[in-house]
Amino acid sequence: ADKSRCYCNPHGKMISSPPFRQRKIIGRIITAALFVGALFVLIAAKIHFTESIGSHRLDNDVTSSPNSRRQLQMLEKFGLSQHTAHLNFEIYNGETGETLLSLGDENEANPLNNLVDSRAPLNAHGRETAFFFHIRKSKGGAVKNIMTHCFNLRRAEKRTSPESLTFVDGVLNIDTQTLAGLKKAQETNLVDSGLVDVIVSSYFFEGMMLFNPTHQGRAFTFLPHPVYQTESLYRSLKKRYPDSFRRTDISEWVQSDAFTDNWVVRSLINQHSGELTEDHLVVAKIILAQKFVVGISQYPKETLKRLVMYYGWNEVNGNGFECMNYFLNLENDEDVQFEGKIERGSERWKLLSTVNKYDMDLYYYALQLFAKQGSTLFGRPYVDKDGVPIDFAKLKAQKDKEKFEAFLNSFHAGDE
Repeated sequence: ADKSRCYCNPHGKMISSPPFRQRKIIGRIITAALFVGALFVLIAAKIHFTESIGSHRLDNDVTSSPNSRRQLQMLEKFGLSQHTAHLNFEIYNGETGETLLSLGDENEANPLNNLVDSRAPLNAHGRETAFFFHIRKSKGGAVKNIMTHCFNLRRAEKRTSPESLTFVDGVLNIDTQTLAGLKKAQETNLVDSGLVDVIVSSYFFEGMMLFNPTHQGRAFTFLPHPVYQTESLYRSLKKRYPDSFRRTDISEWVQSDAFTDNWVVRSLINQHSGELTEDHLVVAKIILAQKFVVGISQYPKETLKRLVMYYGWNEVNGNGFECMNYFLNLENDEDVQFEGKIERGSERWKLLSTVNKYDMDLYYYALQLFAKQGSTLFGRPYVDKDGVPIDFAKLKAQKDKEKFEAFLNSFHAGDE
């Protein structure tokens, strides 16, 4: 062999030819370049994941840093900006469907301006009145009794006919649980009258319209688990209207026109008919996070303790919490069970979860807000439902791992 063209060791034995060696070096360079490129992609993915607000971020201000282009487009679509979270409500004639007034983000008359942000100091912008958005089958009856009898808070509820601006058993005889009653409350300027300390209504939008930017409402609510809430509502209606429900089981009922799916999300965004989308859900989450002190029906005592701290309610005769426990323990207060008879994971459970999928998502988000507000508003430690402190570093590491695995899966899928 011609040694002038040979790549040899000190003993003269040929190791490889120059072209092979060049290919080997080029291959190593390409491999290193691919590795560096992949590293940059992973770093970029992690930065995007860390900065993205996501639909489940544990933050009261879910619009604080929307880096996602799709999120910005969606926020603009619903009259939101990255600095404010005001929904573009439409007021329409219920009979004709005619749009009477559209309130955009820039309009000072936007109804959400009637509610103070949950983190704002009390009475920072003028007079305020508490607003209890009462979700059906969420221990609302007990909460109303507790406010009246344990903390001497004045509220409105129809007790006798006709309605009047008089108190019956400590309650103003105005019905704020019907549209007609809310209209009368608005005509009589109930909020500014100073006759009530709390407005209670299951109509979020219409109840919010009782307030104004100079006399705002400070909202709270109790969220029930959607499956148990639906089951409880079905049992209650079946007991009240036995003839109508004799041959209708819960599976048939939730798939009929008589049932309103995703009632909480629909109430918050004021869309009571038509199909819902993920965008509607995000708007509902923004409203819940920014405008509400969030309570959970499964944790009524902890929620009520927070409300007492938040609003500065004064106990009657110093036995507020004993009184509170009394009403919470009343068996006939409401037909509510936090753990219903429908077995978790059963076909009925799956059906009710699917029908109310947006309320389910909102409920789990509310649980996160409940934990977050416990720390930011009330100095409570972060704990799970069993009282065990939450390791957020571990949760973050788990999310990073899931994000990395999802990236790898999508990378391999692209290769295929």
